[in-house]
Amino acid sequence: MSRILGSARRRMAVLAIAGACLCALSGAKALHAQFPGVPAAPAKALDWKEEFLRGLQEFADVEVLGGMLGVLLLAAVLGMVIAYHPRTYGKAASLEEAEQPKIFIMYAVVGAIISVVVKAHPIMAAVVFGIGGLFRFRTDVGPAKDTGRVILVTCIGLCCGLMLFVPAILATAFSWIAIWLLEGTVAHRVLVKGLDPTVLAKSAEAYEEVLRENGLHLMSQKKNFIKNQVAFIFRAPGKLDREQLEGLFKDIPPKLQGAVDWEWS
Repeated sequence: MSRILGSARRRMAVLAIAGACLCALSGAKALHAQFPGVPAAPAKALDWKEEFLRGLQEFADVEVLGGMLGVLLLAAVLGMVIAYHPRTYGKAASLEEAEQPKIFIMYAVVGAIISVVVKAHPIMAAVVFGIGGLFRFRTDVGPAKDTGRVILVTCIGLCCGLMLFVPAILATAFSWIAIWLLEGTVAHRVLVKGLDPTVLAKSAEAYEEVLRENGLHLMSQKKNFIKNQVAFIFRAPGKLDREQLEGLFKDIPPKLQGAVDWEWS
């Protein structure tokens, strides 16, 4: 079964890439006919040095710099509006849900960069589609936030290849700062097991009090009286390691302590 699925994925990846290449080869003429405002491909491409210098000259245009920065900033802010919606934020039941706000913001920035590339070179929409198919079927990039970063650096690479240096450099700087701020705190999940059922509620209160006293943002708490355990999801500074976190629970009375399992994003 796994071989069949793998074969199907390979075929889908080949079809996606082939479709993108065919669109790139044949779409320029049709695009020009449908949208007269889009210039047709020149008979002779500009010398790469001329294109390179032209891309660098855009840094002297304040309007171009301000416009690009405004696009990135607006995309991030609007992404934050959705990511930190009061109906959903702070109710995470898993680490994946706790990390969703970061993912939403980064994908909003990715979308803004893709739109800039497609606006400058409309035919690149087919190429982006083909790259997306390659990531979907042939690339294991791990969690969703890592996928967002892979797509982000791919878009930055496209900008460099198209001599769009202003979007490439500003997007890199903006994303670096965004990642620095977003990853300043890390989501943790602590599962306290083997608690005495008669004092489970008091144990949960004791662990919660320790977390709050140390300035950690508690996102959710779930007691399980059947399994005699309680789970906490909270945010802690990225520089706080596991040993330091475990040391916070040493002052809890022994009868209220349990076996602690850690998981972090």
